Amino acid sequence: MDAKKFLTETLQSILQIVVPYITKLIQSKVVPMIKRKIYERLDNKVDDLITDLAQNAAKIADEQNEMKKSAYLEGTKLGIETMRAISEKLSKAADEIESVINE
Repeated sequence: MDAKKFLTETLQSILQIVVPYITKLIQSKVVPMIKRKIYERLDNKVDDLITDLAQNAAKIADEQNEMKKSAYLEGTKLGIETMRAISEKLSKAADEIESVINE
């Protein structure tokens, strides 16, 4: 048997044994970690949005220029509406998913 064929067959045998364990590892460790990272990023984005809206709200009270004040006010209102819409969407989704797993 030539060396290349021997190596190929040996690697295939090893992979047949190892792949199920690697798959199990990915499913049990890596995937949940990736999901956790996604949730952490989402949480950070939400924190940034809240901070931005709070800063805009503070600027409204201090702004002397009426055009800028109006722009801050409109932007803040839009941000608040967006936050509420996202919050409602997430809450409804959580309720629906929870009802499925609690059946």
